[in-house]
Amino acid sequence: MLIRIQGAISNCFLLRSERPVLVDAGAPGDLHRILAALRRAGITPARLALILLTHGHSDHAGCAAELRRRTGAKIALHVADAPLVRTGRNGVLAAQDPLGRLIRPFVDEPFEAFEPDLLFHEGLSFEPYGLTARILPTPGHTPGSVSLLLGGEALIGDVLRGSLVWPNRARPSFFCHDPAANTRSLIRLSREGLLRCHPGQFGSFPGTQLGRYLDPASGRLLELSEETA
Repeated sequence: MLIRIQGAISNCFLLRSERPVLVDAGAPGDLHRILAALRRAGITPARLALILLTHGHSDHAGCAAELRRRTGAKIALHVADAPLVRTGRNGVLAAQDPLGRLIRPFVDEPFEAFEPDLLFHEGLSFEPYGLTARILPTPGHTPGSVSLLLGGEALIGDVLRGSLVWPNRARPSFFCHDPAANTRSLIRLSREGLLRCHPGQFGSFPGTQLGRYLDPASGRLLELSEETA
């Protein structure tokens, strides 16, 4: 069962299984929201087995260190984003539009640094947690961004975000380290035949939305306005 936990500026996702898994750990200050969601799901902190981070930005890794202390869960992260969490800094947040430049001072906050327990390159086995899932590296937003595929659904971090205005619509992320790499990641995700995508910001959207942002001729990212997205 997939449970969305809405934080102050980002989403976390709880995967209920034999050994529960938390995907992303919110922004600094989201700890009480995450612990309350665990209680509502009937999961004691000690039962949480793994914290998987889709990437190492503060709005996704902000509470990871404290959650590990409180739960004993291991933290897993792609090796390419280890430098971010080891310093507790976002690095360069390259804004993709005027709104991104406007909000950057408010979201670029430091967080408690930590050393991940499980660093991986291509993937991680979820069999020990009773889950049928696989990791798909989707770099671009950060060098070590990953998505978690759960059958016909995917938790995609910040490859795209949900729309602030229209339900079931996707929008480009506010920030992107490498737009060309992110476009390649979009192509990889679009080939998975996903029914539903759950982004790190705002609401989920159908997998068909992935293709709306790719020009079939060039494979490049299309820029659409919020009104037409």
